[in-house]
Amino acid sequence: MHKKLIPTLLSILFIAILWQVVSVQVGFPAIFPSLSDLFVQLFQVLGSPGFALTVASTVIRTAIGFLLAFVLAFIFSSVSAFSPFCKSFFHPIIVITRSIPVISIVLLALLWFAPDNLPVFIALLTMFPILYQNMLTGFENTDKRWIEMAMIHNKTFIQRYFGIYLPASRANIFDGMSTALGFGWRAVIIGEVLAQPLHGIGTAMKEAQAFINVSELISWTVLGIVLSYIFEILLRLVKRIKLSKLTKTKTSFKPKNEAQTTDFKNIEIINLDKSFNNKTIFNSFNIRFNSDVVHCIKSPSGKGKTTLLRLISGLDKNYSGDIKFERKYSFGYAFQDFRLLPWLTVFENIMYAVDRKKVSHIQAESMANYLIAQMELTKEANNYPSELSGGQQQRVSLARALAAKPDILLLDEPLTGLDTKLKRKIIDFLSEWILAYKPLVIWATHENISLKEVQIKDYMI
Repeated sequence: MHKKLIPTLLSILFIAILWQVVSVQVGFPAIFPSLSDLFVQLFQVLGSPGFALTVASTVIRTAIGFLLAFVLAFIFSSVSAFSPFCKSFFHPIIVITRSIPVISIVLLALLWFAPDNLPVFIALLTMFPILYQNMLTGFENTDKRWIEMAMIHNKTFIQRYFGIYLPASRANIFDGMSTALGFGWRAVIIGEVLAQPLHGIGTAMKEAQAFINVSELISWTVLGIVLSYIFEILLRLVKRIKLSKLTKTKTSFKPKNEAQTTDFKNIEIINLDKSFNNKTIFNSFNIRFNSDVVHCIKSPSGKGKTTLLRLISGLDKNYSGDIKFERKYSFGYAFQDFRLLPWLTVFENIMYAVDRKKVSHIQAESMANYLIAQMELTKEANNYPSELSGGQQQRVSLARALAAKPDILLLDEPLTGLDTKLKRKIIDFLSEWILAYKPLVIWATHENISLKEVQIKDYMI
């Protein structure tokens, strides 16, 4: 903290000394006042009867312009992010709005709006394109792997939008807000200088200039800078606020046989052809999976294990052939690359997979706590993914897949990198879980797996 503060203070001191030196050299206080004159005038401005109303008027106009720009940018960027047509339609509008010189907007607005409304209009046009572009960038850069994970757990578009797109775009949105407020604040003051509403910082600056009161003009300028900096600090504080963590219950939970009425699950793959970058992955591939055994898919890396799981789950639909399901199945997927949501804790990431239509909140919390304990993550339950090791993140991903209590459980190297003792414990737990819920399990692995009381069938692809 001190390392950053000292250069800042030295910079301010340098500016102050330079100002005083130039003031002495000019020798005309009415045009270039000294620092002492500026401080006297600044305190007079602060103590003037209309100071609060003057500042409040400018702040309110900026706030109104910002809110209007934010709402419009939010709507337009949300539509554009998911509609190529709308994005192309809005693009020329944004470019034109962003390219119009502020002075042109001001001169036109002087003819169209009353003095009080002109600064609001200028703020709106100044801030809107900045907010729009930052929001759109955030939405478009959202990690598609998180979206795939949400789709596996049957999250609706609205749930994906508010649960993934918005949190993932948070940094871009706040950066846009910071930049937009900086430009918008200055634009409002410019509008006030020219329109001269009854109250406002710009109006006060224009009056000071008319009476050639340079000290007062600079005082209002300094106040404008300080207020802009305060806005920046407030935004940073809000940005650091993290959403409240879900509370956990102490309710006990044990897996029990809650399998679907139709316990037997079946998947049949017929004449599957799949290529990637002109490389054939599957050629007339045929296989049948059912829930009587755990199916272990084995092959060296790059031979198609992950691709097969993606095809079965529906994440990859670019293939020829048939993948037949007897009925509509629910899926749980322990991804090799984890795909944890960084703004959620361990507990919340696991809770994310629970189908709230089928399980009460208390039951879901109880199950999440049980899975956390079985994965030996109790101490890390309230930690975020960035605070976990790779092995811990891997166990959270596995727990999330189990929390969905799926018909089809897809495991992509879920135990790689774990020590022998922990790996054995989790394998024994998986045996218990599979016996209780009877999912159809397809396990992509390069290891030899042995489960208690559960038959395993190995496949080489």
